[in-house]
Amino acid sequence: MLPRVAIIYLCYNDRSYLPEVFESLHRLNYPSEKLEVIVVDNDSKDGSPDWLRQQSGITFMPSATNLGFAQGNNLGMKHALLEGVDYVFLLNGDAKLHQDAITEAVKLAHTDEKIGAVQSRIMLWKHPDVVNATGGMVHFLGFGFAGVKSSVYGFAKKAIVSQKPKTEDLTPEIAYASGAAVLYRATVLRQVGLLDPFLFLYHEDLELGWRIRLAGYKNVLAIDSIAYHDYEFRRSIQKFYWMERNRVLVHASHLQARTLLLLAPFMLVAELGLVLFAIKGGWLKEKVLVYINLLSPRTWVYVARKRRESRSIRRVDDREIVRLWTGKIEHQETSSALVDRLINPVLASLWFFLKRFIR
Repeated sequence: MLPRVAIIYLCYNDRSYLPEVFESLHRLNYPSEKLEVIVVDNDSKDGSPDWLRQQSGITFMPSATNLGFAQGNNLGMKHALLEGVDYVFLLNGDAKLHQDAITEAVKLAHTDEKIGAVQSRIMLWKHPDVVNATGGMVHFLGFGFAGVKSSVYGFAKKAIVSQKPKTEDLTPEIAYASGAAVLYRATVLRQVGLLDPFLFLYHEDLELGWRIRLAGYKNVLAIDSIAYHDYEFRRSIQKFYWMERNRVLVHASHLQARTLLLLAPFMLVAELGLVLFAIKGGWLKEKVLVYINLLSPRTWVYVARKRRESRSIRRVDDREIVRLWTGKIEHQETSSALVDRLINPVLASLWFFLKRFIR
C-alpha cells in the first residue's frame, strides 16, 4: 500500500508562478487519493490568495501575517501530521515538480527506515538542464549553502548540465536537505520536531537536517526526483543579518562543548574578515545588530533550551555529524579568484587537520 503524502506549498507573493506550479501538481503520477496539497499563504499582497481560493482539491491555509519560512511551513506540516500522513513534502513558492518527483522520493525513502529526509535534485526553472542544487552543505565555520555535490557529478562548477552520475552511488548522503524541495518522514518529524521559528529565515532547513542526523537518521539525495527552481541570487542587506545570526546560533545549539571550544578561535578570527566584508558590502549595521542579538538574555535562554533538546535526541557524536561537513565555501555565487585560490585552500587544509581532533 502506498503511503500518504502531503505537499506543503508555501506562497508569498508568488502569483506569477501559481499557474505553472499547480499544473505540475496536477500532472504528478502519484495516486491522488494518497496525496494532499496544503497551501499556506504568508499574507501575500499580489492577488495570490484570491487565485488560490478558486482552486479545488487543496487545503488552503491563509495567514494574516508573514510567518516566515519556518513557521509558515510548520502551519502546513502540523495540519498534515494531525491528518496522519506518512510523509510531508516541502515545496518553495518559486518551484515546480517533475511528474515523477513524489513517486521517486517516496520510493527511495521506502528503501531504508533510517532515511529521515529525501532531497530532490533541483534544476533551474528557466534552464531545466542545469543543476541548481543537489543538497545542503555545511562549512565548519557555520556557513550553510545549497551546493552541487561533486561526488555525484564528478566535479562542481557554477553551472552543471544534467546527466546521470557516473558513480554507482545514486543515493548519496548529504549534510542537510534544502527546504525548496524535500520529503520528510513523518515519524522522524514527530521525534525531532519541525522547523525552528526562532530562526525565521535561513538555516532553518540546515538546523532541522542537523537534528535528523543527531537522532541517527540520514538525509539523502534522490537523483530521479526532480524539482525546478526559479533561483536567482539576490544580495539583500537583511539577508546577511539572518544568515550571520543563525549560523552562530545553530553551531551554539548543537555542537558538543569540546567541539565548540575547538572551533571557537577560528570562528573568532573569521569574524574579523566578516566585519571587513560587512564594511565593504555596506551591511556593517546589520553585523552589529547580530552581535547585539547574540548577547541578549533572550538569545541565551533560547540556546540553553536548544542544547537541552539537542542532548535529548542525540544518538551520534560530533565526529559523525562533521563527517559530511566541508572546509570549502562552494556556493555558486561566492566564487572568485580570492576565494578559489587563497581562502578555500587555506580553510580546506585547516579543516583537514581540525576534524581529526573531533570526537
